Amino acid sequence: MARSTPRVAASAGYGQIRCWGLPTGTPLWSQDVHAGRLRSLSFDDAGDLLAACGGDGSVRVWHAPTGEFRSRFSSPSGWARAVTVDGPGNRVAVGAGTGDIAVRHLGTDRFTSHLSGHTGRILMLGFMSDEDRLISAASDGTVRLWSLGEQRQIAEVRVDASLHRAAFEPGTGEVLVGSAAGVVALGITDT
Repeated sequence: MARSTPRVAASAGYGQIRCWGLPTGTPLWSQDVHAGRLRSLSFDDAGDLLAACGGDGSVRVWHAPTGEFRSRFSSPSGWARAVTVDGPGNRVAVGAGTGDIAVRHLGTDRFTSHLSGHTGRILMLGFMSDEDRLISAASDGTVRLWSLGEQRQIAEVRVDASLHRAAFEPGTGEVLVGSAAGVVALGITDT
């Protein structure tokens, strides 16, 4: 769901994506993506851009209000598992099944950061309010905080080896993770 403009998007298991306007639920657009199973969707803060990644390793970006196609690129590490758009809609981070993370600047169409350290597939990514900071959670049971400018890990929290779900709230820095052991909430700071 977009933060400031009420839109929501969802994908079907067969690679179709749909976008609706809220609170009325008015359908805005629908696209057949043909990217394999779509794994992750993300809006920028204004709800103007929507990014999706699929099992074919590609990331696609649309103008969210109209469904106009904007960009497509492949994850440098292959199998794309998680995607997030920064607040202003300038960068997209994509996490791979290999545990690698790449950040691409949409204006220049170049990858600007490559982060490695996770040993399991990336489950969740999120830009923090300080947009030099990226948070990630992976199936290796860790949640990590990264500096994009320095291209290095700043912090790591080991949660559970069976981590399989995660969500991030950039306004508060809270990460919610789910595993076989239950649900844990973490407060992440960049200090």
